This record gives sequence, structure tokens and C-alpha cells, in this order.
Amino acid sequence: MSFFAGYAESIITPSLERPVYLAGFGRNRRATSVHDDLYVRALALQMEKVSLVLAAVDLIGLPRHVAQAIERGMQRTAPEAQLVLAATHTHHGPDTLGLWGPNEWTRGVDESYLDWLEQTIAETAVKALRTVQPARMRAASTQVSGVARNARDPAILDEELSCLQFVASDELRPLATLLVYPCHPEVLWDDNPHITSDYLHMMRFVVEQATGAPCLGMVGALGGMMTPAMPGHAFEDAARMGAILGGAALTALRDAPLQTVEQMEYRRRSFTLPLTNPLFQMAMRVGLLTGPLNEDGSLTTEASLLWLGDAAIFFMPGEVLPKLGLQYKAMLRAVGARHAVLVGLANDELGYILPAEAFLYPDDPLNPGAHYEESMSVGVEAGPKLTAALEALLAAALP
Repeated sequence: MSFFAGYAESIITPSLERPVYLAGFGRNRRATSVHDDLYVRALALQMEKVSLVLAAVDLIGLPRHVAQAIERGMQRTAPEAQLVLAATHTHHGPDTLGLWGPNEWTRGVDESYLDWLEQTIAETAVKALRTVQPARMRAASTQVSGVARNARDPAILDEELSCLQFVASDELRPLATLLVYPCHPEVLWDDNPHITSDYLHMMRFVVEQATGAPCLGMVGALGGMMTPAMPGHAFEDAARMGAILGGAALTALRDAPLQTVEQMEYRRRSFTLPLTNPLFQMAMRVGLLTGPLNEDGSLTTEASLLWLGDAAIFFMPGEVLPKLGLQYKAMLRAVGARHAVLVGLANDELGYILPAEAFLYPDDPLNPGAHYEESMSVGVEAGPKLTAALEALLAAALP
């Protein structure tokens, strides 16, 4: 059995010839310049009958129906392949959900850009599949403290940086590095008008310069609110955070053994959730948010699990709070994963996903105080339903 890896990327920075509303903070924040380009970075992985593309996109998030459309576009050329589309959740890229337009009644998505984006991501995924070659893998996990904090519950922290590096089997040359860290890309703050991938830009650059190979960045259980703990909100602060993470990854990978991947298994599980958040319901009624609902008003989303060598990666459809994230990592390790990796905002963006016992919807969701995460969550059942999905995936895909 042979394992293969390949890579392709495309720039997805929107043109400033049309208004670009930046997502993640307040409304009507229009981009005035590009500090660094936004990318889709696609990593293709293949083994026996499994063909999977992991695509990291420098966007706030994409709803499931858009991710599904992109996967269908890829499958028109590569029908056997599956796609995980994970947003980096940068707060300085275009609105791709609809909530950050010029006012509270106007959708902030440029539909022509979204159409082009869907096609570009699908084409990039196909290109990655066409570049695959025999590969081996390094996996490492390391604690990186002092760059992130939990603004909601400071005592609960996940500071683990997960690192996977894929190496050409014949030359032992790095092909691509995948890094996952649980923190919002929001070092730059709500007054920033420049398009940027925030700290991920320098994190990837540091690794790419050292390895000569591309680097993908994804985010983990960043809810809570897992936010940068840098001294300021300037580009130098974002660069410093990225350099710290990139340097930590290089150190961890340097000592990681090179392994022959003898196992690759990927499973997906869809599940339904009641949409109980009145703000989200209103946003759908007025057309800010789009996407199909079930006849009973619920929505369908998905989670998935990838076993790859001694690593297990759980792909989650939103912003999971670190308390749940730590629980999920423990569940993965309990069934044999040496490296337990969580990737958020994968194939959907549901908003925050909280433990049920911590969920308290505010009396005034427009002024939520300490319960902002609940005001931007589908509802109290999101956490338990996602936990049940992981339990089912583990039962079906034990190594």
C-alpha cells in the first residue's frame, strides 16, 4: 500500500474595484488595500481507495451549501475525491457569509466574487490531485504559550500547535506542511481596513522559507473566545505571533520521526440541528444568511474524521469552545491517536459551539455581555450533537 500527497494553491484576494466588506468585526468596514494576499491552499492525500483534498481558505467561513457546491465542482473532474474545506477565519477578508454588509439589512457578499471563488477552489483542488507523488509523513504536537488567551474563561486553554509534514519518499524533500492552532486570526483589530490573513501570513512564511515547501494553516477549537494575546494590534504584532508559531513548528518537526503511512481512513457524518437562535432566524428571513433549511426549520451539517498514520484529525463545522475541544482530543487519544488534531470551520460555519452546561442565551442578544458566544450560536444542542457525531465516527472508524 502506497501513500501519496500533492499540493496546489491559488490567490483568492478580491479585487478592490468593487466594494469589499471585511468580515469578522462590525458592519461597513470596507477594504482600502491589500497587505498580503489571501489563498486557497490545497493538500491532496491518497491511499488505496481514499482520495481526499484538505483545502485551507483565507476566509471568515463558508456555509455548507457553498462547500458542497465546491466539492461537486471538483468531482466533475475527480469523481472519486472528497473535499474538506476549512476556513482560516481571518477577520480581514471578504464577507462570504452575509453578516457584515454596509448596514444591518444588506448582505455583504459579492455574489460574482463568490461564484468565481467556488470555481477557483474547485480547480485548485483538482490541480492538487494531479500533483500527487509517493510520500511519507512527520507528525508533531507542541505547546505554544503566551500568544493566545481565552477571553471568556481564562482558566480553560488549549495551546497545542499540531504539525503534519509530508515528505517525498524518494528525495526526503518536504512537499507541504500543515499547521493547526486554536486562535482567532484577529491580531489586527476592528479599525484595520487592509486585507490580510493576520498571523497566519508570517507563520506560513517562516515555515516556507525554512523548508522550501508550502505551508497550510488551519484553526482548531478557537471559540471561547480564543484570541491573540499580543501587546498590540499592529502588523508587527501579527508578524511576531506568526513567527513564534512558525518557529515552534519547525523545532517540533525537526525532532519528529519520519513515518511510512500505513493507514488512511476518512469518514463523514451528517446530522441535524434545531436553529433556535432568533438573530440567525431573522438574518435568514431578510436574506443576510442563505442556505437550505429542513421542513421543520432545522439545518443539516456535518463532521468528519481522518485517520492518518498515528494522527487523527476531527473536522468540525464551526467555532468549538476549548472545553469541548480538550474533551474531543481526549476521546481521540483514548482510542489510539498519538496526535489528536482538531480543525474548525470545516465544510460549514455554524458559529460558536458550546458545552450544553455552559450555554445561557442572553436576555438581550443585541447586548449579550458575557454571553456573546451564545448570541452567535445555532443553539444549545450544537455541542451535544457534535459530540455524538464524534462518538459515532470513532465507533465506525477505529484503527
